[in-house]
Amino acid sequence: MISIGRKLFEEVDMPLESKIVSEDLINKIAERESTWTAEIDGIDPFPSGKASGNGSSLIHSNGISISSWQGKFTTHSREVITFKGRDVNKNGKFIVLRTYFTDSLELSWINGLVCLVNGEFDSQDKVYRCEGYELM
Repeated sequence: MISIGRKLFEEVDMPLESKIVSEDLINKIAERESTWTAEIDGIDPFPSGKASGNGSSLIHSNGISISSWQGKFTTHSREVITFKGRDVNKNGKFIVLRTYFTDSLELSWINGLVCLVNGEFDSQDKVYRCEGYELM
């Protein structure tokens, strides 16, 4: 049984660049590479700050994309956290499984933290809005 814990943060991701790097016309799959920045509004004890990341997505003919992401999150107090994640996206709605790593003693509790992030694309503002929850 999966248990969702406390809400950790709200996040707004701003796409920077996205390009198709390969296409498999037989299997109707395209690979896209993307970069983005984010504003993270943490809920105590999760920190707030800015993130940047990049990753690749496989876009299938049925409209579903599956992506792998990695990036760096710098807190307002200048602590550095790295993260990795995988997501599934359909019709602008997505769910991400993400984990974090840091050398910060103050934030050592975040090492190995796994969270579930859900959100959707805001077509008016051209950003991705999401919320992260602790996965227990």
